[in-house]
Amino acid sequence: MTPEEFDLALPEIKKAMFDDKAPELMSAALSQAQKMVYPQGQAMALLYRGEYLIDLGEQPGLAFKDFREAGLIARQLRNWNLLAQTLHWQAQSQLLQGEYMRALDVWLQALQTAIEAEDSRAFIRGYSGIAQVCLVFGQLDISLEYQRRALMLADSVPDIALQIDCLLALIATCYRRQLFDEMRNLLVRLKEKIKLRPHLETQAEFHIYSGLIHLDLHELDQAFEHLQLARVLAKQFGGLWCRSFVALILGRIYLQQGRLEDAKASLEQCLHLGEQIKGFAMGQEAHQLLEELCAAQGDYQGALVHLDYAHVQQLSLFQRQAERKLTRVFQKPLHQIEVALRLELSRIRYSQI
Repeated sequence: MTPEEFDLALPEIKKAMFDDKAPELMSAALSQAQKMVYPQGQAMALLYRGEYLIDLGEQPGLAFKDFREAGLIARQLRNWNLLAQTLHWQAQSQLLQGEYMRALDVWLQALQTAIEAEDSRAFIRGYSGIAQVCLVFGQLDISLEYQRRALMLADSVPDIALQIDCLLALIATCYRRQLFDEMRNLLVRLKEKIKLRPHLETQAEFHIYSGLIHLDLHELDQAFEHLQLARVLAKQFGGLWCRSFVALILGRIYLQQGRLEDAKASLEQCLHLGEQIKGFAMGQEAHQLLEELCAAQGDYQGALVHLDYAHVQQLSLFQRQAERKLTRVFQKPLHQIEVALRLELSRIRYSQI
């Protein structure tokens, strides 16, 4: 097999891997590229296998190893576009493992690489990634700014999957800020994108956020309808995060409906799924709701247990913020990258006139 033949076959192998849930197909392709002494093919096979491991495989630690190895090869080849892509996925893997500041550092590297590569997709992923870290630490205004910027850039790129990712990320941030009007407009756009690229997990997330708007407006029937649809979709094809989020929100709805046993079962399911997610961020709210539920049932000992768990998780996050001096870490490097990125984007734009 020649390198050209390998490159032509690899996209089909990737599709079969995802369709059949068979990462061994890409492992075989990786072995083939190694035998051919074809480093570009090795890097792409590692990248694709990592994408499977982080998505359907839900193994961010193993995925990180593949992305890091692919990045080392890309750096040796001086393939800056590929390097920026591998850096993005390394950062995403770190984020899913709860290594938030490491994820931020890698995304900053990815943005610098994007400038060298003149890679608009890497700009977009970098902005969206930085915003995700900001969101975790409650830096909502910064997160909102970078998510909006990411979506604006994504709209100029013919990549529906990337546009959907940016829409979902901005919707999540808008929800945290209770910007319901903007959320509704974004959900309309998301619905149109889903028609072009149907994906069950994306549809589940659409119904989650649609339901959350109704829930916060105390429209329980409409909220419940959306979340039931989300639960069915997430059960069919949803990752741990999606399924645990559905369980958390259904728990909130059941609690407001006075269905305490249903609420307890749903919230406990959320926590059970969360045990498999390193860096799980929903546990604090689940424990707070279970504390409220136990108190309503007169189980004050149980309420104290959940209160303690919620406080431990909140304290852990605050300690990480204080120890790593988050605000000082954020502002200077982000400002430097922003200035460089604006200059580069202006150069690219005006060179095309």
